[in-house]
Amino acid sequence: MSTTPMFTAEGMTLRDWFAGQVLAARLAHPYTTQAELQNGAKLAAWAYGVAKAMMVERERIYAEEERAMWDPAVPPPAADKPPEP
Repeated sequence: MSTTPMFTAEGMTLRDWFAGQVLAARLAHPYTTQAELQNGAKLAAWAYGVAKAMMVERERIYAEEERAMWDPAVPPPAADKPPEP
């Protein structure tokens, strides 16, 4: 039995994948305007901004889960307000 992954994506980070998913959802949204579609650089910057926020939140959740696993008596820190869409 091989331990090699069936699929690999060299050069693509999790942030890149998140940005691609966010961008695909935005492009598929019925209220995305033609003007928005014409500005690829702005759309890409927005998608990477959302992806960065997802990575930050992911790290916060992981840290909270790890803290709870090792010291369940310590309450988790208050979560920041989620970013506006």
